[in-house]
Amino acid sequence: MRALHFQITYRLNDARQVFVQPDSYMTDADAWYYACLHAGVGLVYGDDDTQEDFAALRLHAEKSGVTQVKWEALP
Repeated sequence: MRALHFQITYRLNDARQVFVQPDSYMTDADAWYYACLHAGVGLVYGDDDTQEDFAALRLHAEKSGVTQVKWEALP
């Protein structure tokens, strides 16, 4: 499977951050996970792909200052 490239934008303590992440696909949960990694937020995630895990990840991210995560596929 060919790697695609995704631009992820988020805010860290109200400062805009942008980076490009290669992956074979992207979901909102993936983008939040990558944004946390990019921001240096420690986390444990990915045991299973349930909505509950995504809610816990997002809550942890927001408490750590990561907000407004958005992503888009690059051409």
